[in-house]
Formats: sequence, C-alpha cells, structure tokens
Amino acid sequence: MTATEGPSPKHRLIGLDVLKVAMALLVVCIHANPLRGLWPEGQWLLGNGVARVAVPTFFVIAGFNFRPEVPGRSLRLAGRYLTLHLIWLTLYLPLWAGSVAQGGLKTYVSYWLYGYWQLWFLTALAVALLLASLIWRWRSGALLAVALGLLVAGFAVQTAVVWGLLPTSFHPQARNGLFMGLPFFLLGYLLRREDIARLISFRSALNVAGIGVLGVVAEAMLIRGLSPARPAIASETFLMAAVVGPALVLAAVRAPDLPGLVARLPLGTLSSGIYFIHVAFVVVMIRYLGTPYPLIFPLAVAGSVLVTLVLIRLRLDRRLF
Repeated sequence: MTATEGPSPKHRLIGLDVLKVAMALLVVCIHANPLRGLWPEGQWLLGNGVARVAVPTFFVIAGFNFRPEVPGRSLRLAGRYLTLHLIWLTLYLPLWAGSVAQGGLKTYVSYWLYGYWQLWFLTALAVALLLASLIWRWRSGALLAVALGLLVAGFAVQTAVVWGLLPTSFHPQARNGLFMGLPFFLLGYLLRREDIARLISFRSALNVAGIGVLGVVAEAMLIRGLSPARPAIASETFLMAAVVGPALVLAAVRAPDLPGLVARLPLGTLSSGIYFIHVAFVVVMIRYLGTPYPLIFPLAVAGSVLVTLVLIRLRLDRRLF
C-alpha cells in the first residue's frame, strides 16, 4: 500500500481494533502498574506518562468513526454510551458502595456524573459526541482551534491541580467530555474529514507517534521534577498526546495487512472487555488479596479476557460493550 492509496473500510476496522487492544492494555497499566515496587522512575514514566496516551487515543478513534451526517446516529450513540455507563456503574456497585457510605451524597453524585474509575470515559464520550454534533459543520481551521484551545485550557487546570495550586476537587474539571473528550474527538474527526491517511505512510505515522511518546515522557519528567512536592494525583493527559493519538490512528489505518488468524479474532470486543472488566480484578486483588503489583497486571488482563470470551459465548457482549 503506497502513501497515496486509501485503506479499505475493512482494513481500517481491523487496524483500529488492534490499536484499541493496545490502548486497553495501557489503561490496565494505569490502574495496575507492573513496575510498581520494582523501579520507581519507570513506574512513574509508564503509569503517569506513556500509559496516559491511551484514553486520548480512544477519543481520537471515536472521532475518526464519527458520522454526523447520518440523521439521529449521534443521539442514539450518546444514549448507548450513557446506558452502558449506568449498566457498568450498577455492576460495580459492590465495590463503590463503601465509598459512598464514607463520602456521602457528594461522592454518590460524583460517581453518577463522572463514573467509577475507568467508567468516566463513557459520560465524557457522550458529552464529546453531542458537542461535536453541534459544530461539525464548522470549517476545519475553526474546529482545530476549538480542539487546541480546550486542550490547553484543560491542561492548565490539570497542571494546577497536580502542582497543588488548585484543590483536588477541581480534578474532574480536567477529565471530562469538554476539556479532554472533545479536543481529541475533534482531532480524530478532522483526520477523516481531511483524509489525512492518504498523505502519510504507515512508517511515517509510526515515527511521528514515537516522537510524540518521547514528548509525553519529557512532559511527565518535567511535571514530576518541577513540582514543589511529589504530585498528589497523576496527570490525566499531556499536550503531546495530541500528537501521539492522531499519529497512532493514522498508523492503524495505514498498517500492513495482518495475518488471517489475527484478523478473525474479536479484537474490538476484547479491547472493550479488558477496558471495562479489569478494574474488578484490580480492586479485588489490591483490596482483599494483597496481590503483588507485578502480578496484578497479567492476572487482571487474563481474567478480563476470559470473562469477555464467556460473555461472547453467552451472547451478552453486545449488551455490555
């Protein structure tokens, strides 16, 4: 496939599904860092650095697949995301009920609005989708300006919280559909709208992504090094994620053909299963079993994959993912 040839829709789908699996594994690294207790600097750069490109990349993928010209599609999808949020929040109720007992009404409302652990992505995606549906007809330059402006604004709030300049109660203001979801969603939409995939090869896109990852590592090191004290919470995203996410999506749609066996795997469903299910294993192993962190990561991934395969077998995957 040359740099001027466009990938087929089926090829794009497989490439993006492979990328989703990789990003889901990085999300597990955030919650169960396999380097914890083994290498403090590596733990920070993985869990609070490289792995933080995962969720922005998921938003870019969603934006790339955005089809606002289809009547009613955006509303149906937003409703689907919010429904999944309610389903998964209910399934996780045994794990977060104790927090509500301690935190009271504020904690309860926060879970329903922002989600529990990884579930905030669903509400943020619904908000990003609905907001994008209002402005998708704007010129590409205007959409890019909105995306970058919101990204910088959210990054400023996030940095102020990480450095202790704002209370941690402001943390959700940097991790939501407006300041995090919409910027990356719009970047993904612009990739498809401007057909950027025709202008770049797989190798070039991968090289850009690699440079972006190095930028993320540099940002993580600066945040840790320049903070007056060890950051109380981790950064949710980085400015260079605006390079990494789009570049990874372009690499995915320009990737060489995959072996037939890989292409036949339910990669999209497996990525969703890993993303939504792994927290249950992580919380149980940390809270009740005291499992060493290096073991939590592989066990959480393996358990999530196994449960996902069972759900596929029971034909429940379409209702839960």
